[in-house]
Amino acid sequence: MVPVTLVEHETRALFDQCAGVLLAGGGDIDPLIYQEPVHEATSNIDRARDQVEIAVARWAVDEDKPLFGICRGIQSLNVAFGGTLVQDIPSQWQNAIHHNGHYNGARRDEVLHTIELVPGSRAFHILGGSQVGVNSFHHQAVKDPAGGLVATARAPDGIIETLELPGKRFVVGVQWHPEEMTQSHQEMLNLFVAFIDAASKAGTQ
Repeated sequence: MVPVTLVEHETRALFDQCAGVLLAGGGDIDPLIYQEPVHEATSNIDRARDQVEIAVARWAVDEDKPLFGICRGIQSLNVAFGGTLVQDIPSQWQNAIHHNGHYNGARRDEVLHTIELVPGSRAFHILGGSQVGVNSFHHQAVKDPAGGLVATARAPDGIIETLELPGKRFVVGVQWHPEEMTQSHQEMLNLFVAFIDAASKAGTQ
């Protein structure tokens, strides 16, 4: 395994060159980080990736560098600051709706369910309304938001779909995959426009 100090040094050098940080989708985060036993459905754990993303998320928030988390990315953001996760929605969330389009072969840009956004939130303004249709390809989700992070959208079953950190330039996490919907849904493209705009402004200051 690569020594932690070397990983952090190389990651920090790359981080310093970036105007913004995007945390992308991927496998499950090690539950031991948020002090829970590993559920039988938790898989594809990459501890080196966990280490890097948690460090980067903390640096970005500390230095007010724009951060956008997608699917696993919203979970990494939450865990980085002490939050916890639902490790398996079907077995751990009462009255859960269908969140994983992989199981029925849903198209990557297909709306699987709607979300309700908190009026006045950053996500509300970017997405342009209180209700938006999203795709969905996940079996884990935010359970307890970390201190300071605010849940600003939920699915019909109560699963958290967006997190924001008020008072920062741009810290937003979404549980779905807006990158797969930008060709057919302008509101999803708007998320990236808002992130890039924030990063562009940060990079000039």
